[in-house]
Amino acid sequence: MPVNPPPPAPPALSLFQQLENELAGTPAAERDAFAALTTLFTSYGLGDLAPVILNFLQQGYGADTITSLLQLTPEYEARFAGNKIRQQNGLQVLNPADYLSAEASYRQILQAGGLDPSFMTKTQYADWIGKDISPTEIQDRVNMAVTATINAPPQLTSAFSRMGINVGDLAGMFLNDNTPPPVLQQKLNQAQIIEAGLQSGVVDPTVAYAQQLAKQGVTYNQALAGYQNVAAVMPTASQLSQIYGQQAAYGQTQAEQQYLGSSGTAAYQQQQLGQQETAAFAGKNAVGQKSFAPQAAGTAF
Repeated sequence: MPVNPPPPAPPALSLFQQLENELAGTPAAERDAFAALTTLFTSYGLGDLAPVILNFLQQGYGADTITSLLQLTPEYEARFAGNKIRQQNGLQVLNPADYLSAEASYRQILQAGGLDPSFMTKTQYADWIGKDISPTEIQDRVNMAVTATINAPPQLTSAFSRMGINVGDLAGMFLNDNTPPPVLQQKLNQAQIIEAGLQSGVVDPTVAYAQQLAKQGVTYNQALAGYQNVAAVMPTASQLSQIYGQQAAYGQTQAEQQYLGSSGTAAYQQQQLGQQETAAFAGKNAVGQKSFAPQAAGTAF
């Protein structure tokens, strides 16, 4: 005779349901307080404090007192770790609403930038909150990180490597380096100046000169235009410098100084080479000669 299987076990009660059962028969005010406090702290990511809330209610504490006591628990301190850092830095702690709002802003900015999810953690947010870094500054840092990583062409990646910056650490550098954003922006500009030279195809800027230009406020677009001019004149300039050896040399350094550094000396050297060429061909049929003088409009050649 077949043996009937045992009846299925009743579904397990959730922790909240178990705690509510423990409140059965208690005054409605206590049950309401339990529900309100549990809902509130669950929204903070602290639903595990429900048994603690129940224990405090059973000891006769009111809702306001329980809220204050819960803020002293290790769980609460860990959840809002940024506030402890703020205290250490002499800053006022944030209330939970402002703390959660800051986290949400950080998360939205990082997601919109398409950065690695490894940055989207409560620990990361706590560090920024503890340092009182505003979402506006994080937006600026994210913009730089995106330019340097996600949107970076090979020449920009190469530029950072030449500057001794580990490409794998770029995003972290822009997001977490204690260096102020204006200084980080200058580093990015320096790399982009090197990138602009590499994109010209014939110019290989030095790290030191790119840093000098960045400190002068040269932007990527300005560098791109300048290095295009440098690339255009370099073949003829180098050839003439070899021909007229007694003249001051005019090479990449002088061309960079003229088109990017606004060097009067470099412009004079270029002018002297042009005059030397003109004198050399004066009265001669220069048809078919590649003259240094008739360059594109706007140049001194």
